[in-house]
Amino acid sequence: MFTHCAECALKFERESGYFIGAMYLNYGVTVLIAFPSYFLLETLTAIPFFVNVGIWAFFSAVFPIFFYRYSKSLWLNFDYIFSS
Repeated sequence: MFTHCAECALKFERESGYFIGAMYLNYGVTVLIAFPSYFLLETLTAIPFFVNVGIWAFFSAVFPIFFYRYSKSLWLNFDYIFSS
């Protein structure tokens, strides 16, 4: 990750603990996708219970890894918008 934005010189890396909010954001998006999707898949298909749980357990383990970079970016955007 770059240390500063090439356009506006916004500093990306902040003090220790700054991106804890990004982790909460990452967790929240994962739950908002996985929880309703579990019940939607449960009611619309006839797949077994353990297969459905396995699908969403796998999703809940892998999705946050790929989404963390975007959650950091969203967190920086929230900070930039609300502190300006």
